Amino acid sequence: MNLYLKKRLRKQKIVFFTISVLAILILVAMMGIIVIIFVKGIRVINWKFLTSLPSFDFYGVPQGGIGPAIVGTFLITGLGLVFSVPLGILGGIFLSEYRTKGKLFNIMRMSVANLAGVPSVVHGLFGMAVFTIFFGLGLSILSASLTLSILALPIVIMVTENAMKNVPDSVREGAFALGAKRWQSALLVVFPAAFSKIMTGVVLSSARIAGETAPILFTGATLYLTYYPHGLNEQFMALPYMIWGLVTTSINISASTPFAYGISIVLIILVAAMNSVAMVSRFVMRKHDVL
Repeated sequence: MNLYLKKRLRKQKIVFFTISVLAILILVAMMGIIVIIFVKGIRVINWKFLTSLPSFDFYGVPQGGIGPAIVGTFLITGLGLVFSVPLGILGGIFLSEYRTKGKLFNIMRMSVANLAGVPSVVHGLFGMAVFTIFFGLGLSILSASLTLSILALPIVIMVTENAMKNVPDSVREGAFALGAKRWQSALLVVFPAAFSKIMTGVVLSSARIAGETAPILFTGATLYLTYYPHGLNEQFMALPYMIWGLVTTSINISASTPFAYGISIVLIILVAAMNSVAMVSRFVMRKHDVL
């Protein structure tokens, strides 16, 4: 082995070692945070905590549960996906199957990438200005869901585009050879082949928006409700907003902190469950893939 190859191998080992150490440090830090949250919040977890209505005593200490917050989190996450997934999939199909070299196409792709990098607080301000005020939806579940859909939209578009690009061109050529038009090839042939990867991205985007606080902060979330939501035009409780509120606005923060840790545990489990669903569904669907 010559000197040049030895130097390359040495550099490669150094890079791999550095990446491995950083990955281990990140994993240890993440596990440390999770352990601290569980140790400080596990004592408040019980069935009443998960299902009952919230309440506070005279000193501002939480006494009730987080039932409406769990329901509100599922509502805004589900509705956000209802609004974003169809548009995101259609946008991803267009960028993948109708791609050209023109300026308009480059502007569209750049806009999607920029939208994915916009801070969530900006999405919240946009949702407040457009949905809450301009369209007159007010502080409501609908305003928050539409705002979260904009947050999830670029993720779904990029996942769909990349998934469909990974389908071999021979599949498209076979569809064209049988007389299919471009839209028929995209929707009836290429999209089913990429479906498992697209659904994985959709589930992961749901886990992302379920933990967002800033977009719902300006569009309808509230810290305290004595009832479950009855309609889309009402304010709502949500787990991430409740955590933020308890540790920043409570009149007895020290007594409210364990309650906030307990809510954090529920939110972590919820997000982990969504990620697990994505991994399991991807594994199951991959067994039935023909590509």
